[in-house]
Amino acid sequence: MLKLHDELIAKITNFLEIQNYNPVVVANHRLYARAFLDYLAECDMPVETVTPAQVDQYFCYAVQDFEVQYGRPPSARWHMLPRAVIAKLLRLAQGKWPPDAEMIGPDAVHRHGICLEYEAWLREERGLVRISVQ
Repeated sequence: MLKLHDELIAKITNFLEIQNYNPVVVANHRLYARAFLDYLAECDMPVETVTPAQVDQYFCYAVQDFEVQYGRPPSARWHMLPRAVIAKLLRLAQGKWPPDAEMIGPDAVHRHGICLEYEAWLREERGLVRISVQ
């Protein structure tokens, strides 16, 4: 599993460097990605099967770890950067992140159709790229 993690770190590094991210930002992204992958290894969770609930569990763990390390809780918006890094990492590992929400109820198909139409409108009429819409 660690070889897969090293490959993912290399992929995310390459992805960020191709997009001309600042080297300091790339290094920080690698640190956050490595910490998340280490957590998954500790919990014996394959990265290919991670769910949003498990990412939330990781943040509970990360906040506790931060408090132990620094003697105070992180700022209210601290989670934003690691969450973005983890989303990129999981998109590389799983192909799509976040996973589609489970549609429940009799109107699920209709609601899903409306969402797809809105997505198409955002891309075609507003000119947004697919990654911005997701």
